[in-house]
Amino acid sequence: MDEFSTLEVMLVDNEDLVRRGFRHALGEASDITVVADTRVGEEALRMFELRRPQVVLVDAEYEFIRKLAKPSGAAAPGIAPGFVPGIVVLTSIDLDSHLFGSLKAGASGFLLKSASQEELTSAVRAVAGGAAFICPTMTRRLIDRFEILPPPQERSHAVALATLSGRETQVLSGIAMGRSNQEIARELHVTPATVKSHVSRILAKLELPNRMHAALMAQRSGLVHPPQPAQAPRASAGPPVPPSPSSPLSSGPSRAPGQADLVKARTTL
Repeated sequence: MDEFSTLEVMLVDNEDLVRRGFRHALGEASDITVVADTRVGEEALRMFELRRPQVVLVDAEYEFIRKLAKPSGAAAPGIAPGFVPGIVVLTSIDLDSHLFGSLKAGASGFLLKSASQEELTSAVRAVAGGAAFICPTMTRRLIDRFEILPPPQERSHAVALATLSGRETQVLSGIAMGRSNQEIARELHVTPATVKSHVSRILAKLELPNRMHAALMAQRSGLVHPPQPAQAPRASAGPPVPPSPSSPLSSGPSRAPGQADLVKARTTL
């Protein structure tokens, strides 16, 4: 963490026992501090303005999420105007409508309340770093069914991607594989500021609003492929054949199969 010694989190849920359980689970992580917990409503918004936590965990309350994602009030002293937290939705209902509605409202994370402690802490860390974290059981639905790309009558994916330079294509591959600006910079031997500039140009050329949309376009176009669930090994008469790289950044660290396909697709520049 660059700016904070611990990640500050706020819990917003109408069930006291739910908040208590998640507070206990997060309390065991040395780098995470729960600074507030309350029910959904105006009091929660006032508490958020007072504490300005980096991450808010909230049930699928779309209107509340929209207010957090699009702040209209003046910033608190020392806080940049337009401060927006990382928002992780915690819900017990695994419906597509909850997932899509939460993302459209402004959430950058989505977990079921049955999530493991590891998933919970991973989601907090991911969205605090500007990433998207979708629980594995819902990620495939996002890729297959969430229509957030430009309409078909506009440019095809292939035509749009052809407008990118070679370096921009490499950066887009890194985004689609869930890598941060810092990780991409290390792999391409450039500065994070250079990567950030490439990201801005990529979004402008592809006419996309954020990194998650770019990651989805790259995966749907076949530029990179999301990790597939691990399968039981089968007997083979010959030696194993190493997999071929799927992108210009394939030499980077591998992702464990079964993780969310977009587990760290950064949504901020």
